[in-house]
Amino acid sequence: MIIAFVNQKGGTGKSTSAIHLCYWLKERGSVLLIDADAQNSSSVWAETLQMPFHIISDPEDIFDNLPSLANEYDTVVVDGPGGISEVSKSILSRCDIALVPCQPSGLDLRSSNKTLRFIRQAQELRQGLPKAFLYLNRATKGTILLRESQQVLAELDIPTLSTVIYQRQCLADAPGQNITAFQMSGAMAASSASEFDSLFTEVFSHAGIEMKPSKKKTKSSKPTKSRAKSKSQSSKSKSSKSKAS
Repeated sequence: MIIAFVNQKGGTGKSTSAIHLCYWLKERGSVLLIDADAQNSSSVWAETLQMPFHIISDPEDIFDNLPSLANEYDTVVVDGPGGISEVSKSILSRCDIALVPCQPSGLDLRSSNKTLRFIRQAQELRQGLPKAFLYLNRATKGTILLRESQQVLAELDIPTLSTVIYQRQCLADAPGQNITAFQMSGAMAASSASEFDSLFTEVFSHAGIEMKPSKKKTKSSKPTKSRAKSKSQSSKSKSSKSKAS
């Protein structure tokens, strides 16, 4: 399976989303990152996280190599370039799912139109593939701009995911700290991690793909139960002493 993040507008969060998807997927199987962006931001980040990656920026190489790489890994995640190019067209001609991150601003939403046009053209040629979804990224909670952006996206023929990724300092800090929000501590990081988890779960649900459960162990709640039990035992102990007296 090949999942690509595409948008002609730079700075929409393609690389951050791609890295977080790779980290999320590696707990469920094998995953490879393809960095097709000239800035190579995601491959540098992936290397620090010790995740496998290839840098491929030639459109012919992308077209030729993506199918064989998809046979070697459970999932290949492509971080697409900013700007409309032959690279983007090659990615859309090979990927199974195209995710389009959009910032909630009029300029960003308008700049996504050509990307959506290329997606529609690819879908026409490939009998409906790639399955495509828009989502709002780097948003600010409770703003009029956010509500208006959601209304604009709802009118498009390409579906918009209900999960919104909000702008937080922890996401800006993550590349410099060589980690993801999934690995960071604190309430803000936990919120971002939860949003990415919700986003990716929603993608696979809408695409009709059943994902393997995460191999990562969840935090045990036994200590909490133990404390509750201790209080109960303490209460019983006090009660017994009272009766004895």
